[in-house]
Amino acid sequence: MSVLDIKNDLLRLLVETNDPMLLEKVRLYFKNLKHETLTEEEIIAQEERMIDFGLNQIEKGKTMSHEEARKKINEHLKRLAK
Repeated sequence: MSVLDIKNDLLRLLVETNDPMLLEKVRLYFKNLKHETLTEEEIIAQEERMIDFGLNQIEKGKTMSHEEARKKINEHLKRLAK
C-alpha cells in the first residue's frame, strides 16, 4: 500500500466517523506519535474528558475495589516484563 493509499484510507475513515470522542483520541494519538507538544488547553480538555468518562463508569456501576485494581495492575506489569 502506498503512502497516498494510506492517507486516502485514513481520510475516508475520518470522514465517515461522527464520534467526536473517537476523533479527538485519534487526533491526540497522532500528535503524540509525531512528538508534537499538546497545548495546556488540550491537556485540560483531555483531563476533563477522562474525568467525565470515569464518572460515567461509576454511574454504570463499573467499579472495582482498590485491591482488585492493584491485582489487575500487577498482573499487567508482569505480562509487560516478560
